[in-house]
Amino acid sequence: MWRLLSILAVMLVLGGCLGLGGNDNTLSPMPSASQTAEPSAEPSLAPTPIPSSSPTPAPTAEETAKAIMNALKQQDTEKLSSYIHPEKGLLFSPYGHIEKDAAVTFKAGELPAWDDSKLYKWGSYDGSGEPISLTFKDYFEKFVYDKNFAEAEKVGHNEILGRGNTLVNIGEIYPGSTYYDYYFSGFDPELSGMDWESLILVLEQHNGAWYVCAIVHSQWTI
Repeated sequence: MWRLLSILAVMLVLGGCLGLGGNDNTLSPMPSASQTAEPSAEPSLAPTPIPSSSPTPAPTAEETAKAIMNALKQQDTEKLSSYIHPEKGLLFSPYGHIEKDAAVTFKAGELPAWDDSKLYKWGSYDGSGEPISLTFKDYFEKFVYDKNFAEAEKVGHNEILGRGNTLVNIGEIYPGSTYYDYYFSGFDPELSGMDWESLILVLEQHNGAWYVCAIVHSQWTI
């Protein structure tokens, strides 16, 4: 009898701990991780990287002109394209007097590929008046970098060095612009300077960076 009472006592104790016998102290399930986790803060957005094609803002127009001239020398059209004025585009003039209505202008990012076979009308030949119908590559080699202008004899800053019978109207077409005249006084001594040539880069500032808005080839005209 004593032994039976001892067993019953042990069972009652265990029942109380385990919630048997209708005890309301049942164990509640552990909350899930989703119920207890604190909401995490929104991750900060990383700054948008500057496209590799965007020119690095230069402290002076002169440094930008040198970079553009180097791109012309290397025939690096991708680099040149990165310096095209984002609003005005890039105008090409075969002669010092800019015929804006006849000149070809390319917008930023739309410069033709070097092997583009399309013929563009760039204006008219001096003297004959015949249309200048050339591919971009052929025009570049005849009316842009036909001489080593990166090693020009003289460079004029906002000064036209090559003078002939054609009025250079850069100031009228691009008032307030900055331009650099890369000039050779001549190549054949027998021509007494009649074969002088210039390549003029017309620059304007936009949002802290300098861009080219015109490339003007200048020479003696009839």
